[in-house]
Amino acid sequence: MSTPDSAGPAGPVAGELAPKRRGRRRDADVDRRILDVARAVYAERGWAGFNFDVVAHQARVSKDAIYRRYSSKTDLLLSTMARAAEEHVPVVPRDDIRAYLIDTANRYFEECASRNGLNSLRIFVEAPQNPEILEAFHRERAAPVIVQTRAAIRVAMEDGLLPKAASPTAVLDAILGGVVMHVLATPPDLREKMLAGAQDYLVGLVDLVLRGCGYDFGER
Repeated sequence: MSTPDSAGPAGPVAGELAPKRRGRRRDADVDRRILDVARAVYAERGWAGFNFDVVAHQARVSKDAIYRRYSSKTDLLLSTMARAAEEHVPVVPRDDIRAYLIDTANRYFEECASRNGLNSLRIFVEAPQNPEILEAFHRERAAPVIVQTRAAIRVAMEDGLLPKAASPTAVLDAILGGVVMHVLATPPDLREKMLAGAQDYLVGLVDLVLRGCGYDFGER
């Protein structure tokens, strides 16, 4: 069950789309700090421990500063997702699908391997209690990256850079799935080695997937 934001009895309920308050011009540094802290708090505490009190304290801002920006803790969490999505959408390639996919793998690895990178897994774990958050995660964060990347792979097929027999979904799933499993399966004592060898691993992963779908390395 979703719980109210901790703002007293009159606080908005998670998921409600209450009108945002008008206020002074927003400070971009404060905006960034709130979103960075909100992401970290959710990664550490999950939905039950995610509230404006904790975010305000750790971001060193007033609760009123957060309420001026976000109508509920759902609104705040979705904003962290949307920002993360914007930061991880690669530029659409012109003529080098391999370089594009390596860039995609690098961006996803940087996100997964960051301090709070695997916080999205909490959304899947907590989905039975908060299905609306999982739905919003797909809409606000996953979809912008996945839709554009699949489209780029499809364009590469139409331009003859990839065989049309390949599936854009399978190509992307193989690469992103390989990235997240690499991060999850690496024990803590090998983390530094994983980070140091990340570029070689990611290039090898992309090349393995491309080889499997019939990419012609000889002509590139």
